[in-house]
Amino acid sequence: MINKTLVFKKIKNHLLYGGIEKTEYDQVKSEIAKANLKALRHWSVMVSFFWIYCLTMAFFKDDYAMCRPAYIIALSCTVASYFFSRFLVPHFPNTLVFFRFLFRLSLLGGGIGIAVCQWDVRSLTLFAVSIISPVIFVDSTLSAFAAHLCTLVIYIFAGINVINPDIFYWGLANFMLFSVFGFLIGNAINKERFKRYVYAEYEKKLAEVQMRYAYIDRLTGLKNRHAFEDMLAELAKDPLPEFCFIMADINGLKATNDTIGHNAGDELIIGTSECMKEAFAGIDAIYRIGGDEFCIIMTGSVEKAQLCISKLDELTAKWRGRYINGFSVSTGIASVNNHENVEAALAEADEKMYEYKRNYYLSLGVERKYH
Repeated sequence: MINKTLVFKKIKNHLLYGGIEKTEYDQVKSEIAKANLKALRHWSVMVSFFWIYCLTMAFFKDDYAMCRPAYIIALSCTVASYFFSRFLVPHFPNTLVFFRFLFRLSLLGGGIGIAVCQWDVRSLTLFAVSIISPVIFVDSTLSAFAAHLCTLVIYIFAGINVINPDIFYWGLANFMLFSVFGFLIGNAINKERFKRYVYAEYEKKLAEVQMRYAYIDRLTGLKNRHAFEDMLAELAKDPLPEFCFIMADINGLKATNDTIGHNAGDELIIGTSECMKEAFAGIDAIYRIGGDEFCIIMTGSVEKAQLCISKLDELTAKWRGRYINGFSVSTGIASVNNHENVEAALAEADEKMYEYKRNYYLSLGVERKYH
């Protein structure tokens, strides 16, 4: 049994969205609009020169005198389409639909003018404009159909009492026949175009996700060691005027994993990252560079960094989770201004952090075997 709803949806998608789903069309319509604006400018220039050539021929050949009005109107509309695409559409993007329509109308109308006046290229001209018009833009079948229908109506009303009946009905029949072929060819081509845009959008999003996970630690959402190493390389080449390295290591993570479980250990790591984000609010360069080890790259003096460390200590002491209630981190700070290079400053911050950690375990009166 035929699903009428599904059939209607497919017809609607072919008419309005080039054969793809509306949700997919909405994702790429801005990029399609950019491509169509570029196509409108390009084709307007090319076709304008063609109409100028045709108009010149019409003025020099009396046999083509009756073509002059069609060429003049077609040229005027084409030139208008170009100038409006340059100066109006960028400010009012929604007008692109109208100027696409106007350009197609001028192309089809001028083509019919050639077919009527120049008997030796009638069939070729009608076939060309009927096929070319639906594929100039990345567009829906309905849009192309509207341009062909309006051209047909204008042709009927403007030519029925003017054009020789044999030529008139010949042009009418052939234009309708060739338009059907144009719609079918245009629909097939545009469907593939729409799919390429959708595929490109998916590829772009996939690349963004892959890039994100290449530089972001999944557990905490902080930047990872890969991002940290890239930043070190960048700072080595072009260091900031004044900045500090702040190394931080969670106290007791291994003990937590061994005694409570890895869920508690993960909670401890996440809690540390949350406290760091709050203590170093507005600083984007917070990195998780190891299981329990973090580094913050902060512009400013050591005194400014120490204020943030004090806030971090307050936040970690008050932090409450499902498994963990309060914890601490060992930290070490070093300013790049006091060192010859970035590596030396980082090494000092790391050494101070481990000194802090040794003192922390000594204060507990236990041998330091957990990190």
